[in-house]
Amino acid sequence: MDTIFFTDQLIPALNRGLFMSIKLIIPSGLIGLMLGIAIGTLRTFGHAPVRKIANTYANVFRGTPLLVQLFLLYFGLPNLGIYLDAYTAAVIGFILCSGAYHSEYIRG
Repeated sequence: MDTIFFTDQLIPALNRGLFMSIKLIIPSGLIGLMLGIAIGTLRTFGHAPVRKIANTYANVFRGTPLLVQLFLLYFGLPNLGIYLDAYTAAVIGFILCSGAYHSEYIRG
């Protein structure tokens, strides 16, 4: 009896979580890949100042934990007067992080 009640509540919650994960993965994966290709190309073929900026971006976003980046976007930006909802902050954080990792793949 308890198992049926538990699964009746669990399955809809899992479905909502799966849908939200897909909603986050699609835009952040595609835009992050495009950003990674651009940054990776700049890191490989750019002039010295551009290469240094691209390397700094990649090292900062690869060197800090994703959770810290998400916290800074969601809780830190309101201190600067920039307010983002949770979904937008998550997508921007995933884009910036995945772009840094993809740039490393592109650079080789």
